[in-house]
Amino acid sequence: MTDPGDQNPQQPQWQRPPAQPDPQQGWQGNGPQQSGSGQQQTGQYGQQSPYGQSPTQPSGQYGQQSGQYGEQSPGQDSQQTGQYSQQTGQYGQTAQYGQQPTEQFGQQGTGQYGQQPTGQYGQQPTEQYGQAPYAQGAGGYGGGQQPPKKKLSKKGLTGIIAGGSALLLIIVGGIVGVSVGNALHAPEVTVKSYLDALKSGDAEQALKLSGTEVSAADVLLTDDAYKAASGKVSGYTIGKTTTSGNTATVEARLTQGGESVDQEFTLTKVGKDAVLFDKWKLDAPELSTVQVDVVAPEDAVATVGGVDLTDVEPIAEGSYQLRALPGTYDVALSESDWYTAEATTTTAVGFGQAAEPATLAVALTDAGTTAVEEAVNAYIDGCGAATELAPEGCPFEIRNDTGFTPSGVTWKFDTRPTFTVGDFSGGGWTVDSETVGRMSMTCTLTDPATGQTGPGYSINPVDFVVGGTIEGFTDEGATFVPSP
Repeated sequence: MTDPGDQNPQQPQWQRPPAQPDPQQGWQGNGPQQSGSGQQQTGQYGQQSPYGQSPTQPSGQYGQQSGQYGEQSPGQDSQQTGQYSQQTGQYGQTAQYGQQPTEQFGQQGTGQYGQQPTGQYGQQPTEQYGQAPYAQGAGGYGGGQQPPKKKLSKKGLTGIIAGGSALLLIIVGGIVGVSVGNALHAPEVTVKSYLDALKSGDAEQALKLSGTEVSAADVLLTDDAYKAASGKVSGYTIGKTTTSGNTATVEARLTQGGESVDQEFTLTKVGKDAVLFDKWKLDAPELSTVQVDVVAPEDAVATVGGVDLTDVEPIAEGSYQLRALPGTYDVALSESDWYTAEATTTTAVGFGQAAEPATLAVALTDAGTTAVEEAVNAYIDGCGAATELAPEGCPFEIRNDTGFTPSGVTWKFDTRPTFTVGDFSGGGWTVDSETVGRMSMTCTLTDPATGQTGPGYSINPVDFVVGGTIEGFTDEGATFVPSP
């Protein structure tokens, strides 16, 4: 351009586009040079329409040559007309996708895009025509470009991470929860609970866990009796668990009284717990038994684990058998002035075993021994005071073969017998003679025919022994029953 004072201002010169435009090119090289900027309008009209689709047939608004954009403005270069109307391939091509231009873009361009803005040839095209949203990719979606992605804010990113972490924790927690649930419902868990109850001396809890039925005769299956026991289960180790259908077997090694006892427990599946987990119930294990044989008078009271057996029915005379949890139980006899028994113990080892019988054998106390001697001697003395030739219940007699009637019969000890008292057995203490006693008899004989009387006596001393049984004691002393 020249100074404003020039009469013939130089108009911008336009170059006619080639007759057959290269479909691979846009307007670059064919567009008008921008005076004042020296730059070309490259790619402004030759790119894909705003949304990446081929432009449709221009509407009435843009398909006609509007007065504003479609007509030659006064004083402008007449070559513009048709120069832009023959833009076949410029708008029709989609250079990015390699398609051929459509026919609809071989016609006159729309008013907005098909013509040069009037009256402004020497200036930079305005943003309305030379820039986005339709020509440039920036801010629009033409040229095959993807819309820009919105960058997540730190808060949003943190939320996503937190949400993902929470989901992961839920999944992991669920897996862990199932694993933990299975572990907590494993058959051996019930066995552990049972053995832990035994360790703590809680017999009632152990019996409840195993479903063991208890009767009045089970005097040892109580907390009091079991807590008084020694040598209980002090530890255990769980071994192999075998499951077959609804039955599980758990092996365990118990520590009892410093010894190891191998044991096997059986459990039965009884349903589900919380829908997911098998529920196992311990089958009542066969309890071991202890046996106490009481060799004592009937009035003697035996105790096992501090519990007396007065109300327990013996399995035989003086013999008692009791179910017991693993442990060692004190066995004793009630106190008596006449006899005593040395305390002992009995041990129930593990389960399903019979303990060796514990025997309570009584022995006479000093008072009991004295009472027995008095009772036997009283018997002997009683026989010595007899007034019959054959005293009833006495160990001696004389037969009368004279035909005379004896009277005033008197017995005299030439020698008192000695005796021993044996151990209690069966019905009592046995009394046996140690030495033989000797008796002499004197009397008066009367002739029944004449009424005459005379002395009578034993020609020879009468030897005898004493024997019998001390069956028990009363407040008065021992009860002696002589042998027949």
